[in-house]
Amino acid sequence: MIVDAFMFNDEFDMLDIHLAITDSYVDRWVILEGNRTWSGIPKPYHLLNNLDKYSKYADRIQLISLDIPDGYVNWQCENYSRASLQQGIDCLDDKDIILHGDLDEILDPTKFNSIVDLMNLHGRPVNCSLEMFIYRFDQQTDRRWSGNVVAQKHMFDNPQQLYKGINTKKKDRSHCVAYPDTAGWHWTWIGSDQRIRSKVASCIESQHRDPEQVLSSFKQLDTAAAINHKCTSSTVECTYPAEVNKILEQYPQYWNIAPCQTQ
Repeated sequence: MIVDAFMFNDEFDMLDIHLAITDSYVDRWVILEGNRTWSGIPKPYHLLNNLDKYSKYADRIQLISLDIPDGYVNWQCENYSRASLQQGIDCLDDKDIILHGDLDEILDPTKFNSIVDLMNLHGRPVNCSLEMFIYRFDQQTDRRWSGNVVAQKHMFDNPQQLYKGINTKKKDRSHCVAYPDTAGWHWTWIGSDQRIRSKVASCIESQHRDPEQVLSSFKQLDTAAAINHKCTSSTVECTYPAEVNKILEQYPQYWNIAPCQTQ
């Protein structure tokens, strides 16, 4: 069995995209939603309250509604949430394959089998490097992103350890073998204006920023100023696999120009 484990805040468009793309290679999604943002702000269980929208996937989604302890903020919230995904993994067989990343970190369906082959060859988790796009599907940054990790259940203790190694903040992937090619995409800060405002207040790096200033910077495509990622970005003529492009072109509001060419 292949299980995709990730966390959810309120990113419904990205969830729709994630499920549609991974549908071809994932058997089950384990989705965790906390009652607090990673910045510690109390929030409703948005997905639990709208789960009927996903009846198409009902028998394949395992939803964990997590009660995050009072007083937890920032890395405490994130690390506790990642580790708690183990609730959906405990019942799996040791040989079952788990991929863990964030909701906006999505592996290329055309490369997934070769990622698994590398895992089997080395008997270790695989670290997947992703092309990074910010605010728009054709707004590419000048850096890549260390994203999903793919492993069999017996290769790790919990998803927090799998994703970050021994660290609680920065990622340590020394326990992994690196996939030699770009394995997929990190589509970060893509969403409606209200979603952008919400993320500013919700995530660890930007919670003390002015949401309107961040949104204004994004609209000017000044993505470095928007979130201090210390990287620049530019509009590109990217190429997505046909099956992926077919899904992304349903969201013309998240492109600068138009849906890209297909492979």
